[in-house]
Amino acid sequence: MTRALLIPAILSAALAAGCATKKGFEQPGFAFGCPIGEAKVGSMDDLVKAKVLSEGRRTTIQATEMRCSKSGDLLKIDANLNNDSKTIKRIAYKFRWIDREGMRAWEEEPWKPAMLYENSNLVINTISPTNKAADFRLILRSEE
Repeated sequence: MTRALLIPAILSAALAAGCATKKGFEQPGFAFGCPIGEAKVGSMDDLVKAKVLSEGRRTTIQATEMRCSKSGDLLKIDANLNNDSKTIKRIAYKFRWIDREGMRAWEEEPWKPAMLYENSNLVINTISPTNKAADFRLILRSEE
């Protein structure tokens, strides 16, 4: 093989090997910075489905994005809620904090009311109340 063909072949092989590795900087067991355990999360939609629950009256408000990070040894969460209807929607939300063994890491939070105007987004920011919280669920319910 000539030198002119050898260099592109080596570069192609190196590029293919680099693409085969896990992309990004995520730790195992995390997606978009959020803990996922053994769940298979390949997209933001998968993460939202794994982390958001409905309780009580179902709401038409949808969580569309979620990002997590560490603030010291506490878990910091940013969740984006979307109202794509033509009416104002009233909801309530709370977080359920879960420890490494899958048990509740903190007492049940009170419901927090929120109002989303027509065709709008709301970003919810929170920090875990204890460093024992290794995971969470965002729970939504309609207030209408």
